[in-house]
Amino acid sequence: MDQKSCLRVGAVSFLNTKPLIYPFLNGQLQTEEISLSVKVPSRLATQLSDGELDIGLIPIIEYFRANAKGAGYRILPNMAIGSHGSVLSIQLFSRVPIQEIQQIALDTSSRSSVTLLKIILAEKYQLYPTFINCDPSIDPASAKTDAVLLIGDAALKNLGATKYCTDLGTEWHELTGLPFVYACWVTRGEVKLGNVPNLLLEAKTLGIEQIPEIARIEGPKHGFTEDLCRRYLQHHIHYDLDESSIEGLKYFYKLAEKNNLVEPGQTLSFANTQLI
Repeated sequence: MDQKSCLRVGAVSFLNTKPLIYPFLNGQLQTEEISLSVKVPSRLATQLSDGELDIGLIPIIEYFRANAKGAGYRILPNMAIGSHGSVLSIQLFSRVPIQEIQQIALDTSSRSSVTLLKIILAEKYQLYPTFINCDPSIDPASAKTDAVLLIGDAALKNLGATKYCTDLGTEWHELTGLPFVYACWVTRGEVKLGNVPNLLLEAKTLGIEQIPEIARIEGPKHGFTEDLCRRYLQHHIHYDLDESSIEGLKYFYKLAEKNNLVEPGQTLSFANTQLI
């Protein structure tokens, strides 16, 4: 296969991505059609925009923001990283009750989570605190701000670190009754996808079946117990992009638009793929 036929695919480096890509990493799925790399979510969005990637597992807010600028992005169907309630890995750590928060430090590794937090604070609590950026290595227990938003592995490592911990997946579900979608496989409009969507879907199916193995092998690498890792991947993270998840996506955009966090007039556009 010539180099032009090999699509550059970028995935998130967090633990919750492993079931989507594990069969590529462990050699179970071997293909010359995909060149896979792993990065933090915000970096993937930049690489996809700059043409350094053909497909990226990017924060959903980046899809809306890029298409507002005419990027022509398309979402690959049937695959996502989402939650139907508690997500565990997106936490607002606080030393005071949420109603008393005045300043929040933001882990900007995932911009969808930052947008979600601002929506929840505005829509559910009528709160409009000030924000500063922080490194994901921050210790939320000793932060100078009232609260700290951490996502991914950093959030999991700090569970219970402060008196008050707010799970944003739970907050979203209580506010809307809908699932939340944090990231999707997204491609640029001009990319010829070929069989790659089928390969990614096969990887998802195989990877979900291998969650016990992922928990045993990858958990310690990320600093988690096998039990926490398995429980997190099996019961808190969902990998399907079904009708209710799409409704959650649409409502997220509606509330983001209402709160001036995205440009108006965007819609969901899906890649025209022939999934087997």
